[in-house]
Amino acid sequence: MPLHPFVSLEAVPKLFASALALASSAVFAPPARTGPIQSLLGLPEWADLSVTVTAQPMVGVVGGDQPGASNWYQAVSLGLSLSSGFGKDQDNWSELDHWQLNVEVTSDAGNPNLNTDLGSAFTLQTLVNPVGTWLTEASVVRNRGRGWWEAELGLMSLEPVMTGEPGFVAAPVMSSYFSSVFNNTMNLLVVGMPIDPFVAPGLKVKAHSESLGSLGYGYFYLNPQTTIASSLGANPGIPEVQGAMQALQWTRNPLPSRTDLSRPISLRDTQASVPRQLPLPELQLGGYLTSTRLLSDDADALGEGRNRGIYGSITWPLDLPVGLDSRLWAAGTVSLDPENNPYPTYVGGGWLTQGVVPSRPRDVVALGLQRTSFSSTLSPGKSYEATIELNYSIYVSDMLQIQPVMQWIINPGGLGNTPGIWAGGIQLNLNL
Repeated sequence: MPLHPFVSLEAVPKLFASALALASSAVFAPPARTGPIQSLLGLPEWADLSVTVTAQPMVGVVGGDQPGASNWYQAVSLGLSLSSGFGKDQDNWSELDHWQLNVEVTSDAGNPNLNTDLGSAFTLQTLVNPVGTWLTEASVVRNRGRGWWEAELGLMSLEPVMTGEPGFVAAPVMSSYFSSVFNNTMNLLVVGMPIDPFVAPGLKVKAHSESLGSLGYGYFYLNPQTTIASSLGANPGIPEVQGAMQALQWTRNPLPSRTDLSRPISLRDTQASVPRQLPLPELQLGGYLTSTRLLSDDADALGEGRNRGIYGSITWPLDLPVGLDSRLWAAGTVSLDPENNPYPTYVGGGWLTQGVVPSRPRDVVALGLQRTSFSSTLSPGKSYEATIELNYSIYVSDMLQIQPVMQWIINPGGLGNTPGIWAGGIQLNLNL
């Protein structure tokens, strides 16, 4: 079955932002140079090479069309970043130090059909994409540093894979989840949108003010998207699309005075501290516009044409009697052209806490809930599909993290005739 929303509205897997990216603040940061490959090869300070292996085995425990169905899916990403600014104090950067070159290739392997076997409209894992090797980024970035503007030009997705920035239609807090409906672009699957691993030629620019926040604009030229996707031999399973996409987004830290939230956490009754795993507070409001034409016979059924929408999210700190640090978040999208958008509304929210177990101060527990509606025009008879996820991220080391997860899929497929799905899995992250 085709594996992209451009092709199928019956079983649409997620083509989302990488689950490998860590949540970060609004400033581009030089990559963490702690991987063993970096040291083993003795690379110079201005070069950063990373290899990340992520596996997401999953099983539908109860419910669905085929109870007990399971799969294994994994991704291997090889990334290279070059910048003279790596390892330097940003206060001492020259103009050349602001600039960075990124190239990343990702290889996806495994069985991508678990959601269709179970009857879910959306994939239960973030990683699931059409199998193959993908060019997932090739861009030049101007990091803001201590300045007021930043930019990116090249082949890229809506959400950047390598810079650590949340990008458009995504919030850093979402990277803590396992399911595709959370760890993504708010489950927004509009025809032609370049969502990882799909990339398109584009430009992103952002202006930053300490008092007003950041205002970003993105433009993507969609015509060569299919050619780029298949350039390394992958079969993207999508028709050719012509058109463009634009996005405008405002982001701000609503609690700039809470400077403690950007510092390590001091452990109670000790002199030790641990890095903070949860992102800073954030308000996000944005809008998008796509204008597309699909070169296929069934283009009218796929929602081509103009698609406009607005989206927003909020991430807020909580002081709880359990754990060391907590966040509450909520997010949503609304389509202004529901007759063209296969999923016109999305609402989600959740809670995260770091250090619930005193002996495991860097572990994070996360709970998330979401509901996605189906278009009455493009998917008549379907109403909604919802997901509840509970996961626990176990920090073993900078090299290895393990994340067991449980999910409950409510009203799978949206028709009301598939039993709810209880599923379990685990994510293994190996950072080399």
